[in-house]
Amino acid sequence: MNKRIPALKLLTSVVLALACVASHAAVKSPKERKEKIDLADKLLDREVKIAGDNLIAQIGNPFAELEIKIFIEPKPEVKIKESLTPKELIPLLADNVKPTGIVNVGGEYILLLPDGRVKSGMKLPVEYLGRKYDLEIVNVLRNGYKFRFEDAEMEIKLK
Repeated sequence: MNKRIPALKLLTSVVLALACVASHAAVKSPKERKEKIDLADKLLDREVKIAGDNLIAQIGNPFAELEIKIFIEPKPEVKIKESLTPKELIPLLADNVKPTGIVNVGGEYILLLPDGRVKSGMKLPVEYLGRKYDLEIVNVLRNGYKFRFEDAEMEIKLK
């Protein structure tokens, strides 16, 4: 009687044999393990000393070579007219409005800002060059908003 070994059993046996061989290589001999444990004990036995003011003064600044010098280029001076028309001023004021998003609450869109929420018809205080201006939010849409300053209007689309 000739019994054949099924291929699946043969494959399983080979895989298990390879796993045993591979795991045997990962297990260290007692001598190697003792060396590692002795080294760990030696490293952990060191006494930690906190550096006092005298020692710090002797050592000096360990980061002296790594000091970073930051050079800030001066901004070119922009001459500002004393009196700007509302049409000239409204884009400058728009740059100071930084919305974080728009949300729909009960069918009404609300403009979200870092310091609060603004609905259509509300006034939004904006500071530009040390002066405060009130922008009137005319309309808040799903993807943008429209505001007015005196007789000038501007619409901003959000991405």
